[in-house]
Amino acid sequence: MNFYKVELANFIQTRPRSEELWKRSVEKIPGGVSHNIRNLGLPSIGAFPVFVESGHDAYLIDIDGLEYIDYWQGHYSMLLGHNHPVIQQIIKDKLEDGWHFGTVNEGQVKLAETLINDNPSLEEVRFSSSGTESTMYATRLARAYTGKPLIAKAKMGWHGYADTLLYNVKAPFLGKEGPGILPEEQAGIMTFEANNTATKDLIQANAHDLAAVIIEPVLGGGGGFPVALEFLEMIRELTESLDILLIFDEIITGYRFSYGLFQNQLKILPDLTTMGKIVGGGLSIGVVGGRKEIMEQANPQLNNRVWTGGGTFSAHPLSMAAGLKTLEILKKSNQDYTRTNQAGTKFLTEMNEYFTNEKLNFVATGYKSFIALHVLSKYIEDPCPYDIVHSTAKKGEALLQLALLNRHISGMHGIGALSFVHTSQHIRQTQDALEEIALPISKTQFK
Repeated sequence: MNFYKVELANFIQTRPRSEELWKRSVEKIPGGVSHNIRNLGLPSIGAFPVFVESGHDAYLIDIDGLEYIDYWQGHYSMLLGHNHPVIQQIIKDKLEDGWHFGTVNEGQVKLAETLINDNPSLEEVRFSSSGTESTMYATRLARAYTGKPLIAKAKMGWHGYADTLLYNVKAPFLGKEGPGILPEEQAGIMTFEANNTATKDLIQANAHDLAAVIIEPVLGGGGGFPVALEFLEMIRELTESLDILLIFDEIITGYRFSYGLFQNQLKILPDLTTMGKIVGGGLSIGVVGGRKEIMEQANPQLNNRVWTGGGTFSAHPLSMAAGLKTLEILKKSNQDYTRTNQAGTKFLTEMNEYFTNEKLNFVATGYKSFIALHVLSKYIEDPCPYDIVHSTAKKGEALLQLALLNRHISGMHGIGALSFVHTSQHIRQTQDALEEIALPISKTQFK
C-alpha cells in the first residue's frame, strides 16, 4: 500500500469523533468551515480537519484526545502560546464585570496609548474587530485624505476578505479573487510585483490618481516572502515625493519579531499602519493607526467624516484587556524574541539545506519565526517566489498537513510560526518528522 493510502487510513481510523462532526458540519456550513484555510486542503485528498477542544502552551488537543505540537498558534496571534495563565486570568477578572457593553472603556485608552508610545509612526489609532476591517478602513482614509481613487497593492499580498483589496493574492494572478468582486479597473485597484524595479515606473505613471500603496513587509498571501529592504525604502521615498500615502500591513509582522512594529527595525515609517493578531492577545481585534491629520478624518464630530470602526464588537473590553496585558509581557521578553527568531532562522536554513541536498520538491520560506513550507510539482533549484507559487502542488501540501497531523504536529501553510513556548525539542521532533515524510510525499502521484 502506498504512502498516501497508509497515511489516510491511519488518519481516519484514529479520529472518529472529528470525522463524525465534519460530516455534520458540511451539511450546515458551506464547505464545513467559516474560514477557508481551516480545512487545510484535506477534503481534496479524502480527509477532514481535526476539531480542537483545548490548547495549552505549544499544544492543541482534539476531540478524540490526540495532542499536537501546534505551529499555527491561532492565525499567528498566540506568540505567548495557548492559554497563557496571565492572559487567562486577566480575561477571567474582566468577565466578572461583564463582557460587552457597547460603550467606551478604559482599556481602549490604555491600549491606544501603549501602541502610540511604542511606535513613532502612530499618532492616533482606531480599533475594529478584525484585520480585514482595518485594511479596508486604511484604504478608505487614504482615498479621502488624498482625494484620489486608486490603491496599489502587491501581488501575493494578503489584506483580508473585504472587496477592497482581494486582488492578485494567489497564482495564477488573474486579477480579482473569484466571483462577486469587481474588476480591478472598476474597483480602483492596481497591483504590482514586490522587489521588481518596474514597479517604480508603474507608480510614477499613475501618481496623479494614486491615493496609496499598501504592502506587507513579509508577504503573507504567497506564503512568507520577505520584501527587500531596498524595495521598501524605494517605495517610501517615491510615495513621499509624489504625495502618495504608504500603508504598511503589519497584522502579521507587528510585535512578532521584536517588541513594536517591524517598521521600527526597518527604519521606514509609513503614513498608515494596520495591526491585529498579537496586539489583541489572541482575541478579535483590528487596528488602523498613523498620522493625526489622516486619522482625524474619522472623528465623528466632523460633518463629512470618514466612516470607520462601526462594528458592534470594536474595542471589545476583553480584547483591550488581553492585548494590553500581552504587550506588557512582550515588553520584557527580549530574550524570548531573540531565542525564537534564531530558532526560526536555523529551522528555515536547515530544512532548505535538507530539501536541496535530497533534491526534493519542497522549499521553506519565511522570516525569523514566521515559517511556511511549500510542496512543489517538481524540484526547482533555488526557486524565486513566483516559481514557488506557480508550481504549488495543492494535494501534495494537503498530504503534508495530514502526515504531520499523524505525527502529532499541527500547522498551517506547512508550519506557521514559532511562539515563545516552542522548545528545541519541539523543533527537532518536527524536523525529524519532515525528514521522514518529505521523500514519500515528493514521490506521491495523485489522480
